[in-house]
Amino acid sequence: MIKRSMRLMWRGAVLAFLVYLLFFVQLGERSAFQHLMRVADTDEAQELGRDVSAATDRITIEIGEQVHNVTQPPAHDAGASQVPEIVSRQFQDVVGHAYDREQRIDAAREEQSQ
Repeated sequence: MIKRSMRLMWRGAVLAFLVYLLFFVQLGERSAFQHLMRVADTDEAQELGRDVSAATDRITIEIGEQVHNVTQPPAHDAGASQVPEIVSRQFQDVVGHAYDREQRIDAAREEQSQ
């Protein structure tokens, strides 16, 4: 407990020191934060930000499609119908039916998109 609180205090002190360096120590005429803000205001940095945003959107859509494809019900019966009815009911009571869960997920996605 004491070791954990000492570690937390040490991390807080290091963070406070880094914040002090970032905002208050002058590097030439400006602080490091002011230099970073001037760099971020350049056209190249703005273009990079737009490119990263577009790439993030594409990746998000692709991952969403992959997740949707993976969670689709199987195209053919993989032997699930051979499970005895009593065992099937017991599992359904414990975890719920997978297809019902998929329908709830699809309904939630539709609500979010509207």
